This record gives sequence, C-alpha cells and structure tokens, in this order.
Amino acid sequence: MKKPYRLILKLVFSIVILIGSYLAIIILIGTLTDYKPDEVTEIETHCKTSTGNVADSTFTFISWNIGFCGLGAEMDFFYDGGKMVRPSPDMVKKYTSGVLDFLKSNDSIDFFFLQEVDKNSARTGKQDETKLIAEEMPNHCSSYGSNYKVQFVPVPFINPLGKVEMGQMILSKYAPENAQRHSYFSAYAWPKRLFMLDRCFIVSRFNLSNGKQLVLLNTHNSAYDQNGKLRQIEMPLIRDFMLAEFEKGNFVVAGGDWNQNPPGFAKNNLISVYKEVDGIKMNSHIFPENWEIAYDKVNPTNREIDAPLTPGKTEVTTIDFYILSPNIKLEEIKVLSQNFQNSDHEPVYLKIGVR
Repeated sequence: MKKPYRLILKLVFSIVILIGSYLAIIILIGTLTDYKPDEVTEIETHCKTSTGNVADSTFTFISWNIGFCGLGAEMDFFYDGGKMVRPSPDMVKKYTSGVLDFLKSNDSIDFFFLQEVDKNSARTGKQDETKLIAEEMPNHCSSYGSNYKVQFVPVPFINPLGKVEMGQMILSKYAPENAQRHSYFSAYAWPKRLFMLDRCFIVSRFNLSNGKQLVLLNTHNSAYDQNGKLRQIEMPLIRDFMLAEFEKGNFVVAGGDWNQNPPGFAKNNLISVYKEVDGIKMNSHIFPENWEIAYDKVNPTNREIDAPLTPGKTEVTTIDFYILSPNIKLEEIKVLSQNFQNSDHEPVYLKIGVR
C-alpha cells in the first residue's frame, strides 16, 4: 500500500477513535449525572405575602408555555426541523422582557401555569427565570418543579446545546397548603433518554372555606412522540390522579401544554393569518363525559418552529388547554393573542366558578 493511502487510513482511523471516545465520555457523564426524580417530590413554595383559606368562588387562570424566553417570532429550532440551536443574547433579552411585561400587566390573575421556564441553561445565558418571574410578581407565591436537568446535551454534534435546566411554575395569589412534583416516567430508549426531558406535572393545593381543596395541576406532556407511546403512559397517570381528587370532593383544574389537540378540535374553526393544521388528538374517552375540556375553538395556541414566524406559511394548532372536574363551572376561556412574538405558544385565559 502506498504511503499516502496509509496516511489517509491512519487519519480516518484516528478520527473514528476520537469520535467514539467523545461519545463514550458523553454517555458516561450523562449516566453519572442522570436526573432521577422520585415518583412524588415535595417542592418549595416561595411567598412574600401569605393568604389563608380561600373564600372566593370565582378564579382566573393563565396557562402559558413561555418557550424558555428563547422561542419568539424570529426563531426556529433545530429539533423541529429548523437551523437555529439557541437564541442570540439580544433575542433572549427581548423575549424575556416581553414575557415579564405580559405577566406583570396581568398580575390581577389568581393563578398562572407556566411551562418551559429556564433556570440555569446555557441557551439563555444561565439566567434564572424563576427568580426573574418571582421578582416581577411579588403578590404571587411561586412553586417550581424541574422537568429537564441535563449537564450537557451533545446535539447538534458540531454546535451542542450544552447544559439545560428547565421546569414548570405555578404562581398563585394564595399560599398553597403544599406543592408537589409528580413524575410521568415516560422516556425514550437509552441512551437518548439521558439527554431528554423527565416529564412531570406539578400540583398545588389550596384550602377552601367549605373544607374542600382547590387542586391545581400544571402539565407539560411529551413532544416528538408521533406514535403517542409516551403520552399513552402519561395521560392515565394524570387522569387517575384527578379522578381520585374529585372523588374526595375537591375541585380540580389541570392546564398546560398537552402536546396534543383537545378532543373535538377542528382546524377549520380557527381564525388565523397562519396555516392551520391538525395534530394527534387526545383520546375523547380518557375522561368521563361529565368532565369538561376547555379550549378556545377559534384562536390557535401554538406555532411550528421549523422556520421563523411567517404569516401565510407558518403552521398553527391548539395544544394548550384546561381540563375541569364536574363540580367546576366554566365561565370564560380565550387565547390572549401575542402573535407569537415572545414564545411559540400563546397564553390561554380561563375563568371558573366552584359550585
């Protein structure tokens, strides 16, 4: 074999060894630092003001996936077919300001369910969004549960995402009796699961003057789950929890990013300057008929992020909504459209009465 060919083969072999060693080290680090939460974990609640039993019978909510303050109108995302891995510092600053301004302008709302809140992620400059939000909302208690805690996400290979720490928050004008994180234990196969989310729903309980409790659940169900296998694990868990609480006589509200269309969703009902699409629908029989699934039937809540926001081209759908126990009266449900400027999701407003 001629010397140039031997050199090429040696170089190729060295590259293969380096790549293999790199992957082995990444998998080892991922295994050693793998986030393994318990089935149920108590989470802290931080309150600057404290309120005892809740005397009101009417409550307002906003549920919003804030896209970690990094998925505003100018962004696409590599995991959804886009080219960008992370927003620029200027984008992070812009989207963070937009999210905080919205929350502050709606501080009269009783409860907020927030998803995709970064706490210590490389993609958003390691800013603690839980702290920023709590500072802007001093009249609300806050509870946070992690659903993504990875020391180093190695994709894309050339420009890896790096450290990610993200979770869900419940903000409330009232001090909860307690707050918990409940694991879904739905996961991809090893080793991919080492670098993906550990899905959960978080729960806050509030004592009512009638001796019952208002039980609130904030969920963020699995995405990138085309065959629905992960959500088939998740949905019975949250359903069984909610049904058990209702059987106790409690009032139960679940909201969040379900990553699936509500039963009965029809894209033709949407009024939008964007292209409407259907997704996988939630099983219409997962809850008993007397439970209500509340969603805005004409305004979308989510856009595709395979490209920056483009009217007439960007695809939109509805995956953010609420589920209400039968002893709750739905009074109003609507999307508070921000035209997807600061997140790939829109905030969803809910007003209810307890019977």
